[in-house]
Amino acid sequence: MAETIVFGVSVIDLIAFFLIIVATVIVAKVTYMAVRRLLDEHMVRVQSKALARIYQYVVLALGFYLGFWEVLGLDLTAILASLGILGLGVALASQQVLMNAFAGILISVIRPVKLDEWVEVAGMPLTGACKVKDINLMNTVLKDLDGRIHYVPNSFLITNKVINYSRAGFVAIRIPVWLRSMKYFDRIKDIVLEVADIDPYILPHVGEEEQKKISKVFELSSVRRYLEKKVDMSIFSPLIIIKDIQSEKVLVEIKIWIRDVTRRDQIVTDYLNELHRRFYTEGIEFGND
Repeated sequence: MAETIVFGVSVIDLIAFFLIIVATVIVAKVTYMAVRRLLDEHMVRVQSKALARIYQYVVLALGFYLGFWEVLGLDLTAILASLGILGLGVALASQQVLMNAFAGILISVIRPVKLDEWVEVAGMPLTGACKVKDINLMNTVLKDLDGRIHYVPNSFLITNKVINYSRAGFVAIRIPVWLRSMKYFDRIKDIVLEVADIDPYILPHVGEEEQKKISKVFELSSVRRYLEKKVDMSIFSPLIIIKDIQSEKVLVEIKIWIRDVTRRDQIVTDYLNELHRRFYTEGIEFGND
């Protein structure tokens, strides 16, 4: 008779259990790679990866069920219930895992974000503009402009506001500027437009290389969906709006449009530097702030 060790499990059953678990992990990994290889040529990577993960987890679930239930003959429900607090902790952890897994499936279906898109996720802390590097069943991996990697739980991604810069195609930037007075406001508006016109990255008058990239943006279905059939580029012209008038200064807001959100800080810096130079040349003073 085989020697029993714990919970009435024999040595042979224990060895069989470990072999089944090892085999399950190997088969699950092979299944994932096989499904990816089969589907990558026929659909986008996000969808093929999500389906491959589902097949992988199904194989793991069947293997663990076979090992615990059929080979060891253990009633997992009874064991977890007998563990009391530990069982409650496992249940709560499982709930969070299931929430993230379900959210991962939702992301693969409704596709609010896709690989290589530039997005920004609201919440605390703010991620800023990030590139989507990976989407798996549990979390979405983002890389920000400073090179930091963010692992965002899929449930957080689903329940918070997500700004998708890639789908919009173009981004409006609002720049607050304090001026000393309104005396030369008409001339100020002219300078604001002139400085924007000579910048190769500010719409609507961009450089030749940027124009080619903008033409490709208009061809994207995700961008055409939110624009008119025939786009008048004048809608992207810079604007200057008076926001506040005080006794010694005036607050105006300059609105410009760009395509490449990754260059936002550099574009604003270059624009303000040139604006400051032009104002200084023509004797227009900035406010104290």
